[in-house]
Amino acid sequence: MARTFCILIILFTALCGSEQFWFSYKIVTLNGLSIFEEKNITQTMTRLPQGEEKLCTILLPQDAMLSQEQVLRKYFDIILPCFYPLSTHVLANHDSHPNVYNDRVELVIAPVRFTVVFKDEFATINAFR
Repeated sequence: MARTFCILIILFTALCGSEQFWFSYKIVTLNGLSIFEEKNITQTMTRLPQGEEKLCTILLPQDAMLSQEQVLRKYFDIILPCFYPLSTHVLANHDSHPNVYNDRVELVIAPVRFTVVFKDEFATINAFR
């Protein structure tokens, strides 16, 4: 029963899954040290009929043994700057008390759907608005 259910999920993902991805990012630093980081890249199950906006083209070799999602996860730090121009929020909180100074900075990139087109050794990232 469990095996049939797993095969059904894999089959449904292969048939209904799209080449669109979902991206979000959050990092929190306290006094210059990273205390929390959340990276999200996942494949979406539905397609959006909205227009695309080109974010960037970067040198990103695609390994034939890896899926697109695995390549994106592997090179996350390289593609992260492409998403900075989108809905990026920076929250800063500075507290100072006698003998104590806390500087907390939070960077949040709101969730966005995007596609990646690999051509030769380059990847073009397009976001949906």
